Amino acid sequence: MNEDAEEIAICGLDGVLALVEHRLHHLHNESGERDWAAFHAACIDDMPNLPLIHRLNQAREAGTPVVLLSGRSAAVRVQTKQWLHDWQITHDALWLRPEHDRRPALAFKTEVIERHYAGRRIRRVYESAQHLDVARDYTARGIPCTLFGPNQGNGATREQFELKTVRHACEHVTLYPFYGDDDYTWADRIQQLTAGACLLCQAEEAEAERARQAATARLAAQARGLPPLEGSEKQVAWAEGVRLSAFGGIDKLTVWVARVDAEAEREDPDHWRTIKQGIARATAYLEAQTEARWWIDHRHGISNSLDGGRALVNAVAEQEGYF
Repeated sequence: MNEDAEEIAICGLDGVLALVEHRLHHLHNESGERDWAAFHAACIDDMPNLPLIHRLNQAREAGTPVVLLSGRSAAVRVQTKQWLHDWQITHDALWLRPEHDRRPALAFKTEVIERHYAGRRIRRVYESAQHLDVARDYTARGIPCTLFGPNQGNGATREQFELKTVRHACEHVTLYPFYGDDDYTWADRIQQLTAGACLLCQAEEAEAERARQAATARLAAQARGLPPLEGSEKQVAWAEGVRLSAFGGIDKLTVWVARVDAEAEREDPDHWRTIKQGIARATAYLEAQTEARWWIDHRHGISNSLDGGRALVNAVAEQEGYF
């Protein structure tokens, strides 16, 4: 062991030690359904991140205990241990999320660290860019965290496999597994990555932009007299934009009604008045929806356009029996 026996290194599995592209179709497909059981079960066929494995094995040989901490389901513990054995990945502890545990990865990993490694100095954490919230939490605690960006590959070949260290324009460092063949050079791709911000900074800027958009939507809602939305902070921020888009479509529908009002009144006054009554009642119904969850659940099909406004009002009017 090294002089600081309290020091440990923590490493994730999916997207870090294990390359998971071959099983992502279980989560991202045309059906929109996520089959987590099938995703985890296919872990036995993952390609290994060999350069990182070598790095961790060296650290452990030098006396730093290696803790593998993953949100992968414990339902595949046997397959995971077999995979680790096959690729000679030495470690001192393996933590997998208990079966049927649906908590976010951040909650699970935080609990493991606080319960089992409180007071231990964490030398470094290797985490997937898919878990930016986890990486952000480590960083806030002053724990060095190296993100693994998406695997960079040009096909199924693994004739070349390197671990590239990229210092981004924001000065943060990300590791990227690069694989390919002799006919491909990664110089251009590395230059692109270096010129941009790291994934964590990109996510923070995206969140800041979403917050700005939510604030704009909230002010617009207040200006038109809409009631405040209810729900979690994240739900409300999301729903504000959805509601703003919906009423943008209704505004365009209102302008259209005013433009054709006189002609429609002459052609068929009774029918036209029924239409306008339905629009008014449907709009009032939407104005009364204060649950952020409702707007999120009904976000599909809402469009800030005349056609979108018509479709939205028609759907609500028919649902509520206004027509």
